Amino acid sequence: MKPTPIFQGEQIVAGYDNKAVIHGVDLLIPSNKISVIIGSNGCGKSTLLKTLARLIKPISGSVTLDGKPISKIPAKQLARVVGLLPQSPIVPEGISVADLVGRGRFPHQSLLSGWTKKDHEAVAEAMTIMNITEFANHNIDELSGGQRQRVWIAMALAQQTDILFLDEPTTFLDITYQVEILDLLTDLNRKHGTTIVMVLHDINLSARYADHIFALDTGKLVAEGTPTEVITSTLVKDIFGLNCTVISDPVSGSPLVVPKGRYHVSDPHPS
Repeated sequence: MKPTPIFQGEQIVAGYDNKAVIHGVDLLIPSNKISVIIGSNGCGKSTLLKTLARLIKPISGSVTLDGKPISKIPAKQLARVVGLLPQSPIVPEGISVADLVGRGRFPHQSLLSGWTKKDHEAVAEAMTIMNITEFANHNIDELSGGQRQRVWIAMALAQQTDILFLDEPTTFLDITYQVEILDLLTDLNRKHGTTIVMVLHDINLSARYADHIFALDTGKLVAEGTPTEVITSTLVKDIFGLNCTVISDPVSGSPLVVPKGRYHVSDPHPS
């Protein structure tokens, strides 16, 4: 396995219209691991991911790749190392599955090189990994939500980057498709060593699939580590405002958050 570039953020302050949403975040992305960013709605998860992926320029602080500021790396060169799947990408009208996946090869092409054998092989491999080869000639509008999301991820895979950022890749999908997508991303990490950084909404899926978790609260990094280290009833109460019990997931052994609502709480001393 080739060495994975070191991706790091130092004292990141970022936001929109010069108004900070992220406040002084330091983080080092674990290489060849799956990292998940968690936090309540509006805490800055997507803003942090976009800043790391250079979609947003930080107000202050730095994001570096092997010690070099990503702002100084040419866009095509960066895109050969870092891939991004944004939340709810816009589907080009009338495009086929194979053509959309093929767009992932753009960073590797030039005006003179044209479409190469390596490009064809990369697209075919990405579609095989995502189990969408049978849909290659279908219009993407014909596919279900889960199938469509697999196509977008295949496009990112065809880019053949060492690091892949995904912003809520399971949003709006049924639980079956959520698990399928996360299983496929885990396959990618385990078999190819791809460093994956995701924003996920579901804390229990985050705990099950992450090797490393970054927990945000009001734009600040308040905890990081393994799921067992990070996901405690205290942290869930602090950043989500949820009273809960954290138990061991009977399937995976990872932390499982069990909410304590006002109802459905067993009474050990019923009247």
